[in-house]
Amino acid sequence: MFDAAPAHPAVDPRTAAAAIRRARMRERLLDAVLDLYQPGQGSGSLVIDDVIRVADVSRGSFYKYFDSLDAAVNELGERMTADLIADFRRLFDDVADPLVRAVGGAAMAMARAWHDPRWGGFTCRVDYVDYFARASMFDLLVRDALEAARDGGQMTFRSLDVAVDLIVGMTIEARRRLMLRSVEPRTYIDEMIERTFAGLGADPAAIEAAGAQTWDMMIRAAPGLGWWRNGEGFGLQSDPD
Repeated sequence: MFDAAPAHPAVDPRTAAAAIRRARMRERLLDAVLDLYQPGQGSGSLVIDDVIRVADVSRGSFYKYFDSLDAAVNELGERMTADLIADFRRLFDDVADPLVRAVGGAAMAMARAWHDPRWGGFTCRVDYVDYFARASMFDLLVRDALEAARDGGQMTFRSLDVAVDLIVGMTIEARRRLMLRSVEPRTYIDEMIERTFAGLGADPAAIEAAGAQTWDMMIRAAPGLGWWRNGEGFGLQSDPD
């Protein structure tokens, strides 16, 4: 005979309620940091007092959750980088063509800034860009795609570092413009992709084909992308929900 499965101890409702309150407070503080890291909300000299003012909490409450403002910024950076990697892998992990993966990663980052301006605002701040440079997982995904495209004869650049910096730098500047919603997004992104990848020696027809495949994949995946808000300017006429 099998022994009976051990019974799980009952969860104390007070403990559960306290955990929920802690989680909500942590999100409240992070949301305040996200608000402060939008364009026009500071010049890089933000301090903890700014966060507690926006979150409307005490200094002691902040220090219960984070040792410093950098710790809160890094947690946001980790979350946003993890989201970016998860979306990239969901869309492009099964794609064999490295040029499509390279184009897809750049296009996805730009498209998100249009749909999710708060994400775009935070990821264009120097603090996040510095964090992103240390986030080796996504860096490796970009490098792998570019290196494979070069090795396969799809691109002809000499320095892999130059190629990575060109793609990352381009997407940062593009996100700054797209989050302001001052351009027609797909037209703008398509030309940024065309000019940038042509500079890396990719064939114009191959760039166009990779871009078309990327848009098709993103638009079909749109209902499952938590940041995609509507199809205006991207080939959809209404929300995919």
